[in-house]
Amino acid sequence: MNKVISLIARDHKKWTRIVESFGAKNAEDIVQNMYLKIYDWKGKYDKTLMYNEAEVNYYFIFKVLRNLFLDEVKKKKHKSVALETLALYEPSASDISFDYHNRLNKVKIEISSWHLYDQRIYDWVFVENKSMLELSNRSGIDYYSIYRSVKKIKKLLIKQLEK
Repeated sequence: MNKVISLIARDHKKWTRIVESFGAKNAEDIVQNMYLKIYDWKGKYDKTLMYNEAEVNYYFIFKVLRNLFLDEVKKKKHKSVALETLALYEPSASDISFDYHNRLNKVKIEISSWHLYDQRIYDWVFVENKSMLELSNRSGIDYYSIYRSVKKIKKLLIKQLEK
């Protein structure tokens, strides 16, 4: 085993507590990945990992653990339904189904229950495919107001489609 890894492994419980403080459920796995990453470096960063022969650079280890945790979070991010494709999708005669019509009716009912402002924003952004910036410039409505409305619309439609 590498001397640097054995010095770092002495504080194994400290590393797992640090990763748990990030909110990770698999702290042990992330710490093990850190050991593997350091082993794969093959001594390239030993001078950065260690202040001297016996003193570990805790901040550098913290940064490695944090980056590994953030990589895990990015991998697990859920992908939402692409609403832009939903607005432009026209099924052929072969794939028209009861489920499609049922979902489409749910969306139409949801949209009709909204305030007129939100309905217009939906029409302009999703149906007519206008950019939010273009819409802001033409209408005089603040860009961030349009952005928040679009974000709210996406959330409402996704919630309706998941039912």
